[in-house]
Order: sequence, then structure tokens, then C-alpha cells
Amino acid sequence: MTAQHTEADGPLIPQPAMTREALRDAVRRLDMRSLAEFDTECHEAFDRAAETGAINPLRFFLIKWATHVAIQRWPARAGALAEAQRLAGDPTVEDKVFRAAMETSSRILAEAQQEIGL
Repeated sequence: MTAQHTEADGPLIPQPAMTREALRDAVRRLDMRSLAEFDTECHEAFDRAAETGAINPLRFFLIKWATHVAIQRWPARAGALAEAQRLAGDPTVEDKVFRAAMETSSRILAEAQQEIGL
């Protein structure tokens, strides 16, 4: 039997390099349900970059998924974001709850983007 991993122990995995293969492996390990979406968006970003001759589609793709991994590698952070998004999307919650959920979402996204160097 293995010990349950807690937030105090640190992240589930180290933050990977911001490359397609490293991020794909991290998504596969942390959030297998999102792997098909990752692959689809990767192909779309490559196609847009090829069509336009710009690297921005690839850069945006990498930033999005590096941020996703930075969140998912901390279970409590991922859970807090999911709950904040649920509350923010619930039309029946009070304004105070909605604002708190939006603040939580913004804080988590800012922390994750700081981790990836943005």
C-alpha cells in the first residue's frame, strides 16, 4: 500500500519543460482525460502556424498547456480551481460567492503562470 500524496509533500511531478513532448507526457500522467484535447489543439496550432507563417499559435498552445500542467500537478490547486469554476458558472450563487470564486481562479492562474515563467 502506498502513502497518499498530500499538498504538503509537494507537486505530483516536477514542472516539465515547455515542449510539446514534455507537456504531452505530463498531461498523460496527470490528466489523461485531457490528452485527446491536447493532441487536437497541438495539431490545430501546428496547422495555423504553417498557414500563417507565425509561431504565435504554437507559443499560445505551449503556454496554455504548461499552465494546465502547473495547476494539475498540485491536487489541492486543481481541486480549488475546479470548485471556483463551478461556483463562478452557477447562476444561483450570490455576488459575494461569485466574486470570491473569480478571485480564486485568477490567483491560481497567476500562480501557475508564474511557475512557468510568465
